[in-house]
Amino acid sequence: MPIATTSEASLSARLSDGLIACMVFLWAIPGQAATPLFDAHLHYNAEQRAAIDPQAILETLESNGIEHAVVTSRPPENARLLAELAPDRIVPFLGVYRAKADKENWMHRPDLPARVETWLDQGDYRGLGELHIFGRDRDSQTFKRLVEIAAERGLVLMLHGDLAIIDRAFEIAPTVDVLWAHLGDQPDPTILRAALARHPEHLFIDTSVRDERFLDEQGQLLPEWRALFVDHPNRFVVGVDTYSLARWQRFDEAADTIRQWLDQLPDSVARRLARENARELLLDPLLLGNP
Repeated sequence: MPIATTSEASLSARLSDGLIACMVFLWAIPGQAATPLFDAHLHYNAEQRAAIDPQAILETLESNGIEHAVVTSRPPENARLLAELAPDRIVPFLGVYRAKADKENWMHRPDLPARVETWLDQGDYRGLGELHIFGRDRDSQTFKRLVEIAAERGLVLMLHGDLAIIDRAFEIAPTVDVLWAHLGDQPDPTILRAALARHPEHLFIDTSVRDERFLDEQGQLLPEWRALFVDHPNRFVVGVDTYSLARWQRFDEAADTIRQWLDQLPDSVARRLARENARELLLDPLLLGNP
């Protein structure tokens, strides 16, 4: 048998070490991708359902490690359909819009609260929204009644608006759980700290579509955002926000960006934001014992 020279043996060892390193690297990637996330902000609207069937939506969530997902939809039946297909994964919110135009004028429709109560009686929903509304409409009686309905039924109220509308919601119902979409209309740590100081118990904030602003040009988590999340680890949740068809088609990229900044937080904080906060807010207490 030929005897390997010292140089050949050294080369063989280096190749072997390199192969092992590559195997470890490739093994680690799927593990990272499968880190469980609770996505607290998804849409499955009519135009999206026309292009992507429900089973494909569920496969997208599975392949991206989304263990649970809040889904709201226009029309409302789409979210219920997904929840019926995957009741252990989908957390349905009642979307009150039946057409795109409703986003702009729902707060001026006095008949809406009665219809919302009928829809809620017909389906098992965990939340209400996303409701788009800003301070100029804070005195809307329709808004007031929807906040009251959420509080009366123990529903989480998802609001897309400014701090004035958040304050108004808590004036109407101090104990309603509010999920503030997109870090509000001014995603600034100073403003968010002030909001959390005013509403320390029932205000929760989703980071959806704001993920890239947390990172510098080198992909590092900016210190002001890191400090905010570390100081308030129990008040933030993550989400992709599939507001368009393209967003579903590039879901993996958005999920990767979320994990990029989560991975730079202390482990205990990252777990809270990734899934634990949303689980405690949105799941039946009987389910919280399940990993």
